[in-house]
Amino acid sequence: MLQSKKTTGFTLLEIIVALFVFSIVSLIMVSALHNILNIQSGIEKKATRLAQLQIALLLISRDIEQTINRPVANASNKIEGFIGTPNAITFTHAGLTNPFGQLNRTTLQRTHYQLEESNLIRVTWPVLDQTSETTADKRILLNFVTGLQFDYLDNKGQFQKNWPPLNQPNAILPRAVRISLALNNWGKISQLYIIAGQPSDKPN
Repeated sequence: MLQSKKTTGFTLLEIIVALFVFSIVSLIMVSALHNILNIQSGIEKKATRLAQLQIALLLISRDIEQTINRPVANASNKIEGFIGTPNAITFTHAGLTNPFGQLNRTTLQRTHYQLEESNLIRVTWPVLDQTSETTADKRILLNFVTGLQFDYLDNKGQFQKNWPPLNQPNAILPRAVRISLALNNWGKISQLYIIAGQPSDKPN
């Protein structure tokens, strides 16, 4: 006598329970993946901002440390040398690239730094002595800057808020420049740059 085989399978209730568990696990995995992507995006943004800061500080260091005493004529035909205020600085520096001397220009450059709408701005001019037709080049070095301050070290070892100081009108170049940057969510950064070619304030 033949015996009938009993077929087995999943009941509807078991399938519903399995789908429910799968949905819960999927939601957890999607949430974890979303968090990982957010963390990665945040890290990439911080890395980009850090690289931007490093480049800006390197450029500022190169400019200020190569400052020289080379007064220029501005667009108003007024002679000006090193000009420093608490929130801006304008000076002439060496180090402008001119490979093999092939370009018909000097290796000196007139440069200006200031804060403009939370951006650290670097302004340069194509020539030292300017005219009303000279066009300046403006470049944003840093974003999210909430504060900028310059201080100028004199020959007496004292920091001054302006250069030349009011009590030293004949001073030519400071010994060093201290720049303090306040960055959004990063706090304050302060750097001191020594001017290598600092001359005597008194003519020989």
